[in-house]
Amino acid sequence: MVAKGKKASADAVYAKKTVKSSNPFDNSAAQSSKKGQNPFDIHVNKEKFKILGRICKHDRGMPGVSRAKALQKRAQTLGQQFAVKHKTNRFKDNRIGKHLSGDQLTESVMNARYLAEKMSQVRSNQKAEKFNLNDDELLTHRGQTLEEIEQYRDERSDDEELDDERLDADFTSAAHFGGDGDSPQDRQAAIDEMIVEQKRRKNEIAKEKDEVYDLTEKLDANYKLLLPLVAKATKDEQDAKPPPDAYDKLLKEMIFEPRGSVTDKLINPDELAKQEAARLEKLENERLRRMKAEGEEDEEASILKPKHRSADDLDDGYFLAGGDDEDDGTLAYDLEGNLGTHLNGKKEEEKQDEEENGEEGEEEEEDDDSNEESDSEVDNLSDLKESESESEAEETSQVGKKKEKKSVEKFPASLDTSIPFTIKMPKTYEDFTELLSKHAAPQQATIIERIIKCNHPKLEGVNRENIVKLYSFLLQYIKDLFEDASELDIREHFQLLSKLMPHFYELTQLNPERMSNTLLEVIKEKYGEFKKNHKTYPSLETLIYFKLVANIYSTSDFRHPVVTPCFIFMQHILSRARVRTRQEISMGLFLFPVVLEFVAQSKRILPAAFNFLQGILHMSIPKRDVEQLEITPPFERDGPLSKLLALSTDKESKTLEPQQLQAADLVSQTISTDFKVRALDTTLQLIKEALNLVEEHVGSCYLAQPFLRLLSRLPLEFYPDHVHLHHKEVTELAQKLAEQKMKPLSPAERKTKALRLLEPRFEVVYDDKRRPKMSKAKEERAKLLHKIKREKKGAIREIRRDTAFVQELKLKQTLQSDKERHEKVKRIYQEASMQQGELNELARAKKKKKF
Repeated sequence: MVAKGKKASADAVYAKKTVKSSNPFDNSAAQSSKKGQNPFDIHVNKEKFKILGRICKHDRGMPGVSRAKALQKRAQTLGQQFAVKHKTNRFKDNRIGKHLSGDQLTESVMNARYLAEKMSQVRSNQKAEKFNLNDDELLTHRGQTLEEIEQYRDERSDDEELDDERLDADFTSAAHFGGDGDSPQDRQAAIDEMIVEQKRRKNEIAKEKDEVYDLTEKLDANYKLLLPLVAKATKDEQDAKPPPDAYDKLLKEMIFEPRGSVTDKLINPDELAKQEAARLEKLENERLRRMKAEGEEDEEASILKPKHRSADDLDDGYFLAGGDDEDDGTLAYDLEGNLGTHLNGKKEEEKQDEEENGEEGEEEEEDDDSNEESDSEVDNLSDLKESESESEAEETSQVGKKKEKKSVEKFPASLDTSIPFTIKMPKTYEDFTELLSKHAAPQQATIIERIIKCNHPKLEGVNRENIVKLYSFLLQYIKDLFEDASELDIREHFQLLSKLMPHFYELTQLNPERMSNTLLEVIKEKYGEFKKNHKTYPSLETLIYFKLVANIYSTSDFRHPVVTPCFIFMQHILSRARVRTRQEISMGLFLFPVVLEFVAQSKRILPAAFNFLQGILHMSIPKRDVEQLEITPPFERDGPLSKLLALSTDKESKTLEPQQLQAADLVSQTISTDFKVRALDTTLQLIKEALNLVEEHVGSCYLAQPFLRLLSRLPLEFYPDHVHLHHKEVTELAQKLAEQKMKPLSPAERKTKALRLLEPRFEVVYDDKRRPKMSKAKEERAKLLHKIKREKKGAIREIRRDTAFVQELKLKQTLQSDKERHEKVKRIYQEASMQQGELNELARAKKKKKF
């Protein structure tokens, strides 16, 4: 009973201990103690002295844990290698060309495999098979085995009879099968006849050999008689040769003359396409750089910037580079409206010297023409040498080595045989116009092309002036054509201009600087005429010059010596000239697409162009006398000119077909109903193109809002259906742009300028260790030797531990094998004892039977 009571009380106490406490902090361990860490495993390395500033990394360690990690690492590395040592249970494909497929295996690879296999067989058993000649391999020579060559070898000499001495078919049939004759012969007669025939043949062969021998002896005797005559000619007489004549010299020159000059390697079409793509990419990057004006300030600063700055230089010469007051070579208009350039004094003096030198300097510098043209007085003009037009890659690819071939393909009229192929440059402008007036437009283009080819600057030095003269003649000819052109002549003149445009481009490429200055002088002259009466539109040839500039030069540049003045000129025309007649409206509508060509790539904005389109819409809105709409000059808010294009209640205007501007619009002054409809329709299309151009701009909403106000006031009931369609498209686009919200202003992202750091001063740290004074090189060497010694000791220690680990594995393997051997021996003894017991039992049974 007592024992049962004690057991029950013990169970009750144990049950109480197992109940979890409600206090969560009862079983919580101290925060300072690490989980699972035995304090007896920690080994503390005590220091004799504590020194301030010295960090001891090995003040305490855990040797047991480190030893266990090392053993685990060795078991995963050395243990695995020891386990698979001397094991050949893996198949490795060591054949030559094992990664090649069946189609890629060549005969050389198969031969290499065969040779490697034979060598491996020889190495496998060197003593037995190294000198083994009993090989089953068949050796061949020229397609035949050695056995065949030995079997059918014919070792007879040349003197012996080479004929086949075997019995022929006729003899065999006659002798063995009775033959086909009338009287059969007996065997003895046939054999006798055969012996006689063989003797006859041998006698004939011997006789033939004797004859050959006699002829040979006779020939040798005759040769000996001729030797004295031949010996008279000495070696010098034989070597002496007559002196070579002119024919021999020419023949040797022709023999040793090179057959052809070394040319460049033919380029693969893929490589040619890559080079063309790289060239176009380079030109596009150059155009974008010019458009954004990137790198100009950097180039000037790099020239004036000091090349070397020491560590002690605290930006003392930071502002030594040129300031903003320096004049550049950009063409621009001053405050008085005069067009000119800001050139340094040195450049102006050089220009005067060049004019004084005249043709002499040009002839001396003819060879370096391309280098001089690149360093222009006005601007780089690099876009003229490799210009990239607004059509990007298509027109750029036309500038190259195949320009002449393409021009021939484009203008088949150049093959006209009625025009002489060599034409001299006319001396005067009258002769030039007389030469062109005799032919039609295609023939005139052919004449210009042949004049350019006959007076190319590469032919003679005088041709440089002829080319410049031809360029000025062409500009004057264009002026005369369009200055007082009638309605019938305008279309024909435009066709001629389209054919002459490639020749203008070609002339500009021949001498970019001179041609650009010539065209710029003409534009300055036209601007001077416009300044005298700036309220009227210039003549038509001025607008043609703007079109010429847009087709020849790169209009996307941020600053250009020819394009920029023309851009400002067009701004002045659209902002100052009054719009009062049909001709002035047509000229403005003709000038606006030219402006779009100027800004198509750079996405710039010309305010006067947008104001002109708003003015045309304003003039198309009918207004009462009291009513006024806000409009910017040169358009009038009220009066008869404010509703010049407004339609009356005319039903004929609804039936008009869609038309473009006509040649009569550029000449006539009276405004008709069809012109009003045509002008409004053209204006709506131009507004759509302009808004699409500025769609990506931040302030496009402010450019689209004025158009909405005017478009809503147009009386569309008087216009045909195509005007309604264009009005709807423009209104939707304007509303879309007007609803766009402005982005908040933020400063441009700039790369943070790194702080200039001076060279640090290194000081030796005092570590309370006495060392002998040494130089810096010796000190570094001593440190390196100390590190090597320390690493060597560590490596020796690890090698010893690895060796001990491997010996332990060997010992375990030996003990395991001994244990297995003992178990097998014990099992054998057991089986043997059982067998002996059975034998003893049988023996006892036999003894019992005896008795």
